[in-house]
Amino acid sequence: MPTWTPEQQQAINEEGKNIIVSAGAGSGKTAVLTERVIRKLKSGVHINELLVLTFTNAAAAEMKERIRKAIRKTKGLEDEMNRIDGAYITTFDSFALSIVKKYHTVINCTNKIQITDDVVINIKKQQLLEEILDERYLLRDKKFTKLIHDFCYKDDKELKKALLDIYQKIELKYDKEHFLATYLDNYTKSWDKVIDDYLQSIKNKIREVKELLAEMSSYFDGKYMTKVEDYLYEFLNKESYEEKKKALDNFSRFPTLPKNSDERGKTLKKQLTEVLDEIKEEMIYGSIEEIKKELDSTVPNQEEIIDILQDLDRRLTSYKEEEEIYNFTDISRLAIKIVAENKEIREELTASFHEIMVDEYQDTSDTQEVFINLIANNNVYMVGDIKQSIYRFRNANPYLFKQKYDTYRDTDQGTKIDLVK
Repeated sequence: MPTWTPEQQQAINEEGKNIIVSAGAGSGKTAVLTERVIRKLKSGVHINELLVLTFTNAAAAEMKERIRKAIRKTKGLEDEMNRIDGAYITTFDSFALSIVKKYHTVINCTNKIQITDDVVINIKKQQLLEEILDERYLLRDKKFTKLIHDFCYKDDKELKKALLDIYQKIELKYDKEHFLATYLDNYTKSWDKVIDDYLQSIKNKIREVKELLAEMSSYFDGKYMTKVEDYLYEFLNKESYEEKKKALDNFSRFPTLPKNSDERGKTLKKQLTEVLDEIKEEMIYGSIEEIKKELDSTVPNQEEIIDILQDLDRRLTSYKEEEEIYNFTDISRLAIKIVAENKEIREELTASFHEIMVDEYQDTSDTQEVFINLIANNNVYMVGDIKQSIYRFRNANPYLFKQKYDTYRDTDQGTKIDLVK
């Protein structure tokens, strides 16, 4: 029998609420997870009452084999060997697909849904976008004409690429239709947040200027530092954006360094002038009102882009439904739709699982998190290491791990355990 550390023992035995286990490389997380499963089986829970989710077929197969071997070695668990092949020790994608196939009638499709390669769907996307743009060229709508004028030079290749890139990101949202429909109301009808972020960025750089000035005073005499401070006085001490902008525009040449200056002092002066140049590049507007007008001028293009993306989404969705071919992102969305909109199915799934175990939780996506939350009942056991997130290209969101870790550390909403040995 292995000798467990106190933290490992806690990770094996802890019960009663959601648990997040931060497990660094070599900390025995797989052994701990396997032992936790065996402990539950000994207590009377059946293997098919646990949902064990991971991110690759290889990892799922390895996990199932580890658990199978552990069951075989444990006296009294012989019956679980007959259940393990039907247990959900699988990937998120496979579990979502099983839900869609089992409850396919509630979304009016057959259970013969095919998973197609993303390449096929991407080719269709490009074809559909071509059709949409060709139709708009013929209509000569003012908004579309403005979009082409503002974003195209010799051809529209870059615009097409940008539209497809934007759509690819939006596709990963569970509520993509709602996101597009409400984007203007949520993000562009009020510019206060945008302007606040812009002003905060400038404030951060001004703070950096002051810190560099304080350090420079250790390397230059008072006479030179007085020149520098006089040079920057108006800019640093005026309150409003407009006054700071005016002072910035009145800058002349930065005071020349004294002869034989210290090398560290020279470096600090160089860093200071570089930060000032960055501020000049950011403060290109004469006033806050001018910023608002500039932002307002972008709305027609945003409206046209959203309209094109909504059209693309409708046509692509129709194509997928007619052909019954989907990618795994679509399957996850369909699974969520089934569970979210059907209370009986949701309750049935929630009651089916004594615990939901998520391995490599740092690679969970926002969509997968929504899905887990729908069927969870304060019984999610998450294991991972935020430093080992490798699936960002598949929209993994490691900040979910950090947010949950911090919440469980600071509140009683869950338990956090650190495996560090």
